[in-house]
Amino acid sequence: MEGLFPTGPKAFRVRFLAEEPFSLEALEGADRVLALTYSASEGLIRELAPKVGEMEVVFGHPTPVGKLDQLLALQALVLEEVQGEVRGSEAVLEALRAGRLRLLLSRRASHAKLYLVEKGGRRFALAGSANLSRRALEGGQAEVLFLVEDEEGVERLLALYREVRGEADLVRPEVLLRQAAPEDLPLLQAAEKRPVVVQVPKEVPVVYRAEVVLRRAKAYEPVAKEAKARPGGVEIPPKAVKALRLGRARSEEEEGPPFLEVREEEGGVFALGELRPFLSLEDPGVREEAFAMARFLNRYLSGHFLHEEEAREQAEAYFRLWAWYWTAPLMSRLLRRAHLEGLSPHNYPLYALVFGKSGAGKTTFLRLLSRSLVGAPVDPIPGTELGKRALLALHESGSEFPVVFDDVTPRDFSEKVEPVVKSLYETPRGTLTPVAFSFNASQAYVPPEEIRRRAFLVHAQAVLDETRPEAANRVRAEAERDLLLVRGAFFRAFLPGLLEALREEEDWLLASTRVLTGLLGEVLGAPPPWARPVSLADLSQGRLAEVKEKMRALLKVHRLEWKAGKPHLRLGPDARRIGRELPGWLVEEVQGDVLVLKAKGLEKLGLGGRIPWWPFRS
Repeated sequence: MEGLFPTGPKAFRVRFLAEEPFSLEALEGADRVLALTYSASEGLIRELAPKVGEMEVVFGHPTPVGKLDQLLALQALVLEEVQGEVRGSEAVLEALRAGRLRLLLSRRASHAKLYLVEKGGRRFALAGSANLSRRALEGGQAEVLFLVEDEEGVERLLALYREVRGEADLVRPEVLLRQAAPEDLPLLQAAEKRPVVVQVPKEVPVVYRAEVVLRRAKAYEPVAKEAKARPGGVEIPPKAVKALRLGRARSEEEEGPPFLEVREEEGGVFALGELRPFLSLEDPGVREEAFAMARFLNRYLSGHFLHEEEAREQAEAYFRLWAWYWTAPLMSRLLRRAHLEGLSPHNYPLYALVFGKSGAGKTTFLRLLSRSLVGAPVDPIPGTELGKRALLALHESGSEFPVVFDDVTPRDFSEKVEPVVKSLYETPRGTLTPVAFSFNASQAYVPPEEIRRRAFLVHAQAVLDETRPEAANRVRAEAERDLLLVRGAFFRAFLPGLLEALREEEDWLLASTRVLTGLLGEVLGAPPPWARPVSLADLSQGRLAEVKEKMRALLKVHRLEWKAGKPHLRLGPDARRIGRELPGWLVEEVQGDVLVLKAKGLEKLGLGGRIPWWPFRS
């Protein structure tokens, strides 16, 4: 194609006339905005799109690539950035559906930042170094902008825009609302209908071969293998997209968590590419699986674990985790129902946190639960791969399969998970993939109250008696044998009863543990000692007793003082940490090394009247 810059970039000759301040108000209220950028951030598209009549943005990418698969990988990264810009805004989604907002991905490297604006009969262009971000366009960083108002100059820049747009592909609105599959790239959607020729440089400096692009490029290797060299570039034929789809289907089980969706109206579970019907206890394999999973928890009562009381409590806690894991595929639906019916969304946890001593069977039990949903081994994701972006991408995958991160560090959980957890419960959303985290923690570790309110907690403290290595190894071997017997049948026999129970019962934990206890009772002749119906109210009472015991211990060591009518507890450098571990109805604030409490919170714990200097004693 004979473009504006056939032999390299050209310089536009300009003359300085004046300098004037610029703000985003210059774009607001415009009839039309056309933009070239390679980055957008801080929600600027979400804010600006509803304030203009029509907006079109072409996203380039600043990095040249030497292979077709790397070009597609870069487009995938840009698409993820665009998705983050538009989600969560009904006004933006409506503009996308109506065609008033159009987002395109460029097929070739483009570093241009250009804005063409029509507003009230006036046309002008802005060119320079500023990307489409609030920080760039509102003075948060050093940028240069040139304002072009003469007709010839605007037309010349419009021609540049049209040239770049001619080699860009429109992103369909529906792709922006979910985690995009590799074949969802608009370039590949175009190539699926007819061959597309794209230009790819033959040689690229090594400095540009970013590791993240090379990793992402592996997903597009099937396309590169089917592509053919053509004059002027590389041709992507329709069969290349077909090869990508087939390759992804074959590798889905190996490369990540499986896709799972409960389809009540179709009477089954869609998993690993097929619809699997609901079952009953009389169907083949169901009772055998129930026996195998019950045996796993019965081993905590076998005498091979240290401290009998801790082992019994752990079996009960793992039974509750089992109930959460098998209800988790429905949790985002229950969360939406909670928003519609005015229930507390925090009662429907999308997260489970399994923490405690090393060697307590956390990883093995989570592997068993993962396998029990799909009947195939599903390895947990290593904690080293945990990140905020990765976590958000998992949530938006559209799958209802509960993903497990194993061996997460408490620090990573605090820095990478807590900020995401706090943002998920405020507004109703579509399907959100549930996540379980497992990590080793000392006896002193206490999850922050913000996490307690939003996650399902399981404390693992019973460990095998390693002074008897033969017995310990036998327990591990038996657990592995039982794991192989689990094929997903018992889960499919459980789901019909749970779905029926949840129609009337708001308490998911009570519904799930009641159904599971009943099924185990039918299979085993009587429910195991660790299996019994448990309600969220039961857990709340247990938490209340735990907080009361903690406050009693603090009051034995630290004197309660009254200032401005509020109880103060001087705790030293631990004040902030302890304040995060206690509920909001008890803690007013932390002032340096002082914990300011709420009098009514102490009364709720029944501790107020027992303090001799209590000012409100009747």
